Amino acid sequence: FQELTQQIESYLRQKMPVWRSLYPGVEKMKVAVMGCIVNGPGESKQADIGISLPGTGETPAAPVFIDGEKCMTLRGDAIAQEFQAVVENYVEKRYGKAAICQA
Repeated sequence: FQELTQQIESYLRQKMPVWRSLYPGVEKMKVAVMGCIVNGPGESKQADIGISLPGTGETPAAPVFIDGEKCMTLRGDAIAQEFQAVVENYVEKRYGKAAICQA
């Protein structure tokens, strides 16, 4: 899970400067990347978007929470990349022009 965490955190650090220029307010977004099956889901629910990563030796399955609700479980070897796509989609929907028009 530490490798997955590093991949996701690196992605978020890389994307945030771009997102800030495109999506006002995105810097306040709370993302939880947790590696504990016990506390991970609870803490992920408290974030805008969160993922509870599998531990060493666990089946590669990671529940994803959006706005406090479990919305999916990512499985397999591409969890980090799939979560990045989920985050990208979330940012566009929540902070993009469509979100501004709905407000």
